[in-house]
Amino acid sequence: MDNLRHPGVDRCANCGWPLHAPYETVSCHSVTEGTVVYSRCACGTLRVWLQRPGAGDRLLIGARRTRRDGTGTSSDGPGG
Repeated sequence: MDNLRHPGVDRCANCGWPLHAPYETVSCHSVTEGTVVYSRCACGTLRVWLQRPGAGDRLLIGARRTRRDGTGTSSDGPGG
């Protein structure tokens, strides 16, 4: 998996919550490349995303794995 957030398909490997709809946004910070967003999943897992205008959201830190609906596969990477 490419560590980009794919709305509607990527889910938390711990609880199945959709990654495109964070349970809680903890904080947001503007940086040179876009916005760093700290968000919490329904199971409590904290994830850090880099939102880049026109380039998609990239997962920086998070759960060990995420799963993609319909494929039955998961990916190990820097959190997703």
